[in-house]
Amino acid sequence: MLKTPCNDGWNRIASGLDLKVQHGIPVGVSNNGDLSLLNNQNISDKVLELTGLRVTVQNWVNVSNDEQDSQVCIDSKQFEEVLRRLALSSAAMFVDRYHRPIDRYAVDWDSTEYSYDFNRAIEYCCMPYDSVNKKQYFKNYIHAMHAESVRLIDEGVSPLVEAE
Repeated sequence: MLKTPCNDGWNRIASGLDLKVQHGIPVGVSNNGDLSLLNNQNISDKVLELTGLRVTVQNWVNVSNDEQDSQVCIDSKQFEEVLRRLALSSAAMFVDRYHRPIDRYAVDWDSTEYSYDFNRAIEYCCMPYDSVNKKQYFKNYIHAMHAESVRLIDEGVSPLVEAE
């Protein structure tokens, strides 16, 4: 069962350890505590509990004397879920901008957002670009994005769109 994504921004997942989330997708961790207390498996478990996505922690980089940052890679088996979350975010941006649902005539929007989000999903999952058939996911992405835009309008939701 997939969890509802947590809020964008920084989320505390352990003492001294914070997770950066964009559109419900974990994109990095920051540590200003004792890294030896948490191994990569523990961090992955905490991220999974918060976001519903399994990650691996990449190389830690010292950003100051008492802080390290690391990129995370989302499990490639969850690529479709990452792409779905990006589709929901794109729908929110469309509704925020145009105050109407996305319709079948928004082909430029569909194409542009899909290309952008597909590339980001590849990056978030640390996958080689040519390892995924881009056309295979288009239909589900468009369906999720359009359905979310209709839901937002029908329910009168004014989405909060986070700047990147």
